[in-house]
Amino acid sequence: MPTGPLPASYLDLIDVPVLGHLATVSSANRPQVNPVWFLCDGTQLLLSIKPETAKFRNLKANPAMALSILDPKDSHRYLELRGTVIEFELYRTLEFVNQLARKYTGADFTDGRDGEERYKVTVRIDSWTAAGG
Repeated sequence: MPTGPLPASYLDLIDVPVLGHLATVSSANRPQVNPVWFLCDGTQLLLSIKPETAKFRNLKANPAMALSILDPKDSHRYLELRGTVIEFELYRTLEFVNQLARKYTGADFTDGRDGEERYKVTVRIDSWTAAGG
């Protein structure tokens, strides 16, 4: 599995508003996959996760994760990122989730309010795989 910089020929997949599929491992050692909004700078992923979710509990117990991104124009082309959570940052405003919403909807987030607890989860990308490029 390659490490180091993501291949330039796949960087478009981290910028387009396509959902990532986040894989975590439960306390019963079972895989769990959820579609998520994400931001990525090529070395780190940023996610917004509510503390009452299974993915939050899974990542707190085991910070290893993977994120699969499928090209919406070519179902044979994908990028998979594997990494480790390096930070859980509590926030109670919509500032960060608005950044995510703008990527995916072009507007601020409308399904929340200030005061709700969310975590900005920072993931260090350790390795990647890609196909179909």
